[in-house]
Amino acid sequence: MDNLVIATNAVVPFMVYIMIGAIARKLGLVKETFLRELNGVIFRVFFPFIMFNNLYDADFSTLKDAGYVLFALIATLIVVVISFFVVPLFEKDNRRRGVIEQAIFRSNSVLFAIPLASSVLGAEASTKSSIIVAFLVPVYNICSVFILEYYRGGKASAGVVVKNVLKNPLIVGAIAGAIFNILPVTMPTCLVKPITQLSDLATPMALFVLGGTLHFSDLRKNAFPLAVGTGIKLIALPALITYIMAFMNYGPSEMFAVFCMFATPVAAASFPMAQSMDADADLAGEYVVVSTLLAIVTIFIWILVLKNLGLI
Repeated sequence: MDNLVIATNAVVPFMVYIMIGAIARKLGLVKETFLRELNGVIFRVFFPFIMFNNLYDADFSTLKDAGYVLFALIATLIVVVISFFVVPLFEKDNRRRGVIEQAIFRSNSVLFAIPLASSVLGAEASTKSSIIVAFLVPVYNICSVFILEYYRGGKASAGVVVKNVLKNPLIVGAIAGAIFNILPVTMPTCLVKPITQLSDLATPMALFVLGGTLHFSDLRKNAFPLAVGTGIKLIALPALITYIMAFMNYGPSEMFAVFCMFATPVAAASFPMAQSMDADADLAGEYVVVSTLLAIVTIFIWILVLKNLGLI
């Protein structure tokens, strides 16, 4: 019963925020054009404060024992390589191949992984999740650019990729937080307080917007790739990652921080990237929608399973 309460408390807030957004749009309280503009503001303004806040408070002395970060990086790269060879076996359209591969390895880490880690295991897991995100977000972006460019038939310039990664708001926030963490000065409370409050606002606002912009179109046409991609993303990969980390005797906070990177929905940023690089943007958007809704159920079940097994 205790594990059921923990799982419920972790997942229900996500559902509430999403439902309020959907209801607000249905009642005409907000227009979708406004929500999409607000989504850009949240991504560029509020998300960086999450990264800044978590890395500013992080204890980097623990990185000497941060094998979990290296594990997450290596596991992600292995998934990228395997998906690159497996997806073309069942999908012949180049515009869709890159989208499916991106959906398999790219998670909505800031919106789901960090709050989920915090909700289930507290500040320690949240900080470890933020450190993983700081390393994995550049990997996500670099791999996505190269894969989508490859299937478009072009060549991705290393300089352009590096520039795009460094311009990513999440990376900017992470770098700023790390710098202020290292500096031998402490920020005054008058600055720490608004940064913390802006950080706390990010997740509810982003989920509200997500609920207000969810659509279901052409799902039947894309049923097979959606089923395969989300099945691998939300079930197969989390199961494999958990099994390997349990075998390697990782602690609960490390295991759950990495788990959250693989068990959370497809990154919302995959849609605009697919759109800008001539891939199948409709399919990319459907991956975001379907994986987000299904993840509410799968994450709930995963938390119950991990708790009952005594792994977290």
